[in-house]
Parts: sequence; structure tokens; C-alpha cells
Amino acid sequence: MRTDGLAARLARLHTALVCDVLDTLGHRDQFLGTAVKPLAPGMTVAGRAFPMRSTPVGTFPEHPYAVLLDAFRAMRAGDVIVLTSSGDVTSAIWGELLSTAARARGVEGVVLDGLTRDVDQIVQMAYPAFCAGISPLDSAGRQEVVEFGRPVLCGGVAVRPGDLVVGDVMGVVVVPAEIAAEVAAGAEEKDRGETTAREELARGEDVAEVFRRHGIL
Repeated sequence: MRTDGLAARLARLHTALVCDVLDTLGHRDQFLGTAVKPLAPGMTVAGRAFPMRSTPVGTFPEHPYAVLLDAFRAMRAGDVIVLTSSGDVTSAIWGELLSTAARARGVEGVVLDGLTRDVDQIVQMAYPAFCAGISPLDSAGRQEVVEFGRPVLCGGVAVRPGDLVVGDVMGVVVVPAEIAAEVAAGAEEKDRGETTAREELARGEDVAEVFRRHGIL
């Protein structure tokens, strides 16, 4: 299944529409939660999930960043990095140089349930970054990426390679790959319905009647 076209379609839709359709399909827990937010207003992201997992460490590894460097070699254009910190929120696991490298590889953005740093630089370069907070502390000797390309739990949501990731001002949603086409089509249809309902409500039509006609509110 090609996902590039689906990612482009989902990128044109806001996350509330995507969540509404996921709800109707029985996937009611695909939102990463309120802690994971865009680093700056206006940041949006959509693409294939590239999962990574970091874990706390107490000492400097013998070969620091080894798995992280291998992960960057495996990334493809159109990916979105989804990096879990395994619950650790003491040091930053992302920054300006990683953002620069990811952009050069065509990676659409990064989603973290941990922390980032180099905030001004990432915002200035307008690289889409969604995170749970900020810290000036380096990950060296504190956090180490130990795995990539396998399912992870990020923000309480199971994320598999190739799932679709959509983020905007409201947060980040993960769309399972096997239903991505159905979700995109459903969200587009709901978007058209909301446009019609909005026009009718703006004309002052009765709210109950508008809801009866369209089932949208």
C-alpha cells in the first residue's frame, strides 16, 4: 500500500476530523495526549511513522549514539520520527542538529513523548517538532536510543512502522496503516459535511434542524 498520497490527503485535514472518523471505526485511543504539543504555533506534520525508542542510562555507553546513527541511515523521505523516551523526562532527546539531519533526509518531522532543546533554532528553521517539554540537558550519559523500526508505545499509543502520523495545533494522532485509506476518505467526507453545516448555521438556521439533516455538530 502506498502511503505518500494518503499522508498528503491527511495533511490537508485537521486532527479533530481524523479523530472523529477513528472513533466511528472503533479506534478511540489514537491521540497521544495533551502533553505532546507543537513546539511552535502553526507547526503541522503528516507522514509514515518511523518508531524509535530511547531509555534512561546511568553511564556513558561504550559506543554512544550507535543505534541512533544507524536509525538515521534507515530513514526515508516521507517518514515522521516517533521517538519515545520510555517515560523519562529529565534530559532532551532531540535538538537542532538532529532536526537538520532529519530534514536533509526528507523526514517530515519528529514526535516525542520526551523533551527537546535548541528550541529557538528548531523554531527558526521551521522544522515540525512535537514534544512533551523542554530541557537544556544533553541526553549524553542520560538517555540512549536503543531500538528503531519496531513498534513502540509513545504517549500511550501503540505506533508501528508505516502507520500514519498527523499533527497540528491540537496535538498528534496515529492512524493504523491498514485503515488509513478509509480514515482519509471518511475525514474528507466529514470535512465537506461540516462545511455545509457551517454555512447553514452561519445563516441562522435552527441548530437542531441542521443536526437532523447532517448528523454533524
